[in-house]
Amino acid sequence: MPPLNEEENIKLKIFHRTLTVVLLLVLSTSCSALSLVNPPSDAGDTSDTGDPPAADASGDTGEVLTCFHANNYVLSFDHTLTVNQEGTSLTHILKQGGIALLSEANSGGHDAIITTASPQTLNFEYMGVLGPCSVDSAGTVNVSAEGYCDAGIIYLNITEDWSDTEGTMTCEDSVVPFSAPGASFTHSGASGLGEEFLITDDSNGHTVMREFLGGEGYHSWTLMMDISLVPLVDED
Repeated sequence: MPPLNEEENIKLKIFHRTLTVVLLLVLSTSCSALSLVNPPSDAGDTSDTGDPPAADASGDTGEVLTCFHANNYVLSFDHTLTVNQEGTSLTHILKQGGIALLSEANSGGHDAIITTASPQTLNFEYMGVLGPCSVDSAGTVNVSAEGYCDAGIIYLNITEDWSDTEGTMTCEDSVVPFSAPGASFTHSGASGLGEEFLITDDSNGHTVMREFLGGEGYHSWTLMMDISLVPLVDED
């Protein structure tokens, strides 16, 4: 590859800075603004009335389930975010994965305490076009969650620690490596107590979904659990 002249170097530096700014905006906008957007009506939102939604045809039997009916929790992560502007189309995809959560009955202020069995590392990709240049990059995010369960609702503070993004930007015949800084976010829901999940025997679990305000897409967490119709511990 022939060496770049001064004008080409300047253009690449500008694109590199722009790419870094866009990536930071994708992460910060998606994560900091998630709790400002109500989830879809079928996602089990309890923010309006504070009451769990009525059972439907999704598989929920309609049983009144408490924190003492559930165990073996798994929290899965999923998101696809896209920024489309003039001359720019960039997509950030988190590859699906999850973490196991432990539940321990609590004789204090809560029915149960929820902790992460072991934090996990998930992979993400970041790709698209920025002006005449194509972008291809990747990184990892360390995820964990902790919280508690009361009255059939689990409140989780979910932490996502995004690593630096490493990749390449290709402009015509020039391939330039780049690195963009990561960031760490903790999601605590609209109430600040935690993202809220219902104890449910729906085979699909309970999903909390947030729209991406900076473009198109979503960021979601799904809590799966095993249900015993006989309480696993004494509710008293």
